[in-house]
Amino acid sequence: MAAIHAGAADRRPLGSGFLIDGRRVLTCAHVVFEGGRQRAELWVAFPKAQALGRRRRVRVHEVVAPAVEEHDIDDVAALILAEPVPEEYAARLREPEIGSLVQRRWWAFGFPDGMLGNSSDGVVGEELGYGWVRLDTGSRYGVKSGFSGAALWSPDYDAVVGMVGQAQGANGDARAITVRAIGECLPDQKLHLLTGWSAEAAGESALAAWGWSLAEDAEAGRHWRPRARGVSTDTERGFRFRGRTAALNEVSDWLTSTLARRQVLVVTGSPGVGKSAVLGRIVTTADPGIAAALPPGDDAVRACARSVACAVHAKGKTALEVAGEIARAASAQLPATIRDFAPSLRDALESTGRTGFTVVIDALHEAASPQQVRLIIHHIARPLAENLDRLGVRVVVGSRRQDDAGPLLQEFGNPRVVDLDTPEFFELADLTAYALATLQLHGDERHDNPYNTLETAEPVAERIAFLAEGNFLVAGLVARAHGMHDQQPVPAEALTFPPTVDAALSEYLALLPSVEGVPAAALLTALAYAEAPGMPVDLWRATVAALGHKAPTEQRLRAFAQSSAANFLVETSTAQIHAPVFRLFHQALNEALRRHRNTIEDEKTITAELLRAGQAKGWAHAPAYLLRSLPGHAARGRTFDELLRDDTFPLYADLRRLISVSGAATSRVDVSLYRRATSDRVAVLRKTPRAIDAPPAERAIPRGCGWSARPSRPTGTNSFRSCGWSPK
Repeated sequence: MAAIHAGAADRRPLGSGFLIDGRRVLTCAHVVFEGGRQRAELWVAFPKAQALGRRRRVRVHEVVAPAVEEHDIDDVAALILAEPVPEEYAARLREPEIGSLVQRRWWAFGFPDGMLGNSSDGVVGEELGYGWVRLDTGSRYGVKSGFSGAALWSPDYDAVVGMVGQAQGANGDARAITVRAIGECLPDQKLHLLTGWSAEAAGESALAAWGWSLAEDAEAGRHWRPRARGVSTDTERGFRFRGRTAALNEVSDWLTSTLARRQVLVVTGSPGVGKSAVLGRIVTTADPGIAAALPPGDDAVRACARSVACAVHAKGKTALEVAGEIARAASAQLPATIRDFAPSLRDALESTGRTGFTVVIDALHEAASPQQVRLIIHHIARPLAENLDRLGVRVVVGSRRQDDAGPLLQEFGNPRVVDLDTPEFFELADLTAYALATLQLHGDERHDNPYNTLETAEPVAERIAFLAEGNFLVAGLVARAHGMHDQQPVPAEALTFPPTVDAALSEYLALLPSVEGVPAAALLTALAYAEAPGMPVDLWRATVAALGHKAPTEQRLRAFAQSSAANFLVETSTAQIHAPVFRLFHQALNEALRRHRNTIEDEKTITAELLRAGQAKGWAHAPAYLLRSLPGHAARGRTFDELLRDDTFPLYADLRRLISVSGAATSRVDVSLYRRATSDRVAVLRKTPRAIDAPPAERAIPRGCGWSARPSRPTGTNSFRSCGWSPK
């Protein structure tokens, strides 16, 4: 967010703007032109980027704008800065079709009353002419003079999609021009290179960065980066990825080949064999910035730069959520239903004439449910690979061979399979090298590690790799346990262990200290029930209590998660700095800890405890985890009806999640009165689709349809109809 000034010490901004790369700021032409002439002096401040210097201003070296006589329509200007600004502050841009923005939310920050600024928000009301849209405000503070040039942020696209251009009267409404139209007004600025596609080696293969950036992806730190480095979590230091040459070459060639494919490439194998490590290596090395940060000695295969257009970690996600991530990357219309996805993506690709859109979907088998897994296959992966091949679309999926509902590979029709369990794609030397790097704790060395010398470490690493029978997770658990805890080297010939994740994890956990009397295994078992992206610490504590233990304090739980021994197993996401969330880093660990438990009974007690926690806080203030994931816990614990009978929960819950598991609601209750009540509530949820994206105060809960509660403000028939439901 930028403020445009007429001088280095000017106290009142002329208008607003936003940074698009290290040298350029976009704003409105009427902000920097006066009486048909460009202002003699212009400076740019970044009032909300405190790390740049509290009052630092940057002089504008050049202004690029359309001809003055075109400013009534092409009211845009690019300001070229005299000195660079770190690109990490640049806006993320998308250029969806203008029609897909209508009825979607917007937010903007401008400078209507001096240097401090203010924000406004609302809904895009209408498509206007020449790439402009009407902004209807629902904000207490409307758009006024001083917002001109402000970035138009779309929460749905998670990016800037336009620029505020004109305030419209006293009601606070406004007009904005889209990023796509700005690019057409300023063709020499080549904004399309920032919003999506760019090509290298034209004529050989389509290498695209279609608006998706690993650095901006929430899963980068939780999943892609650590897997690519051969470690479990992003906080763990070191680069331990080794080998996998055949598999990496196969995937890399698949993504960039110009030959017709018309099939999905599936990277598969047993739990812990390294599917995510291979795909993580592809995704991260395709990102030029992250590839450049790899150590000089890293000689494993790398993907071609920008050969991945979008990567999705499917763990815990619905098919519609996966489709939405891909649609955002392509600036396609966001799908309302999963069946809308493939046609809208095709339209977006055809409208731009771009080719080479490449997608990686990992952990398919860990999607929200077996039903969602199959929806991803049949409505995302296969349609893209089989029907959009002519547009250069390539799809790579990482998945196990089967899930709880049965075999998966046959669902892909005729896939190209990279099976990491087969000799074609497995080399014992790779596993030995990985075991050696982990045994010596490369990147996070222990000064008194008895395996610091190769003479001592190599025989032990070879023995670990041989006994692990191709399983990288087992080898990593065993090697790390010895590297962290052994005081004397173990003789290689005396080393023995069963080649299972359960056994390796049990041995590893036996070395971890308890926390306030609670065994480490019990603490991690609670996390084994956490849905992605993880539980906040207070809910982790509540889950420990639900499983029958006296929960440690939040401070001790955090310390445990961050300890050198436990952080190998626990992912800590700090996307929200003040509310980190926690989960186990690998699905096989979840399964090992839950394998001999009554999971239905566990989920039942967990649901009851989390429901009490949410009701005690009030759903308006409940953690996001409860609003998103409590329906899943309730469905697995067969207590969905109790959740649905809470009158207030649906006002604040993630309704997509609530609806997706609501099929369980009508079959779990013995009392006919409750069965009728919950089935009526399910019917209301399914018949009010517009309520899904509505704020709590606008979600209508009509009497006579299974609910007795109403929103906090009066509602009537119009409110019900606005959410897609009619009293008729």
